[in-house]
Amino acid sequence: MEFKEIKELDAKNYMTVFARQNICFTHGKGSKLYDVAGNEYIDMGGGIAVNCLGHDDPELTQAICEQAHKLIHVSNLYYNIPQAELCEKLLDGTIFDRVFLCNSGAEANEGAIKLIRKHFYKKGEHRPKIITANGSFHGRTIATVTATGQEKYSRPFAPLPAGFTHVPYNDFAALKDEADDTTAAIILEVIQGESGVLPADYDYIVNAYALAKSRGILFAIDEVQTGMGRTGKMFGFEHYGIQPDIITLAKGLGGGVPIGAVLARGEAAVAFAPGEHGTTFGGNPLSCAAANVIVDKLKNGLLEEAAKKGEYLMGKLSKLKKFNFVNDVRGKGLLVGVNLTDKVKNTEIVGKMAASGVIVLTAGNNTLRFAPAYTISKEEIDTACDKLMELFARTNV
Repeated sequence: MEFKEIKELDAKNYMTVFARQNICFTHGKGSKLYDVAGNEYIDMGGGIAVNCLGHDDPELTQAICEQAHKLIHVSNLYYNIPQAELCEKLLDGTIFDRVFLCNSGAEANEGAIKLIRKHFYKKGEHRPKIITANGSFHGRTIATVTATGQEKYSRPFAPLPAGFTHVPYNDFAALKDEADDTTAAIILEVIQGESGVLPADYDYIVNAYALAKSRGILFAIDEVQTGMGRTGKMFGFEHYGIQPDIITLAKGLGGGVPIGAVLARGEAAVAFAPGEHGTTFGGNPLSCAAANVIVDKLKNGLLEEAAKKGEYLMGKLSKLKKFNFVNDVRGKGLLVGVNLTDKVKNTEIVGKMAASGVIVLTAGNNTLRFAPAYTISKEEIDTACDKLMELFARTNV
């Protein structure tokens, strides 16, 4: 099919919710992508922090193919082996007691919100308030878009569910003022990926956690983008030495196959009773077979590899600070943002980088976002960063 025909069909049939770039990929290998014209690209976006093993990973594709020949779906009315194995692997060595498997990050956060509500209903406590941060992003369902601290995402869908309130990110005083006896949970990201790759201050997270523990408030971390090794540790919260009650996962968990998870500990882990929550496709044998490969690889050296390459990428990108239109280079592991002044638009840089054969993402607040595969080579990082350096050197502002 010709690219022109593909775009015409998309324009005719697909709801206009995506601002697509003028590229159609056909296949990939490792950290390389190829489009309909045969052009090659270095993938520094990883499908928005999803493709942690890159493209066409032999072990991942073999596991998917083998499981597809056995069972793809049977429903959660029955047990299935890959699901049982995955739950054990996900919880093993962690602080968490139970897991619920679903299909996406939004669904994981939706499940976490329900779990929080049920926990206090079961205890007979009236705690309707859930506090999140300005600039946060928690999903596109009606509840998670309300939890998201960006009005542009929720405004068109009013009336919105009650009970959510937002406070400035990295502002503990504001959080402390908002928390009261009606607060059920505090939900935070340790890096706000969608708002510009903004890491949480160490003291902010530690103090927020201590506040929650002192007032009987559940403390939850949205790890949809930061979990599964993205920051150089299995979970992003591990950089802060805390023990959240609930975390949510998705993106890298399946290496590209849709899957999400809610992990909980203590009383929150057993709040749900049979029939109070569920999913048709979540935890199906195919997605669990894929996730098992991801977890196994992370526990057998890939996590350390991601951490080292994250340090290398940060070192390369930090050299961009010499340009007067670069405000900051920030992040952790293989999730790095380059924040630009208003003299240069991130969308223009992304387009020019794609033309030079490098895929880079945007994020809020005029930021370039980098979230490549953990398997990317240093040579590919060098090439991508060198091209960005050359582009910046030619940018006149």
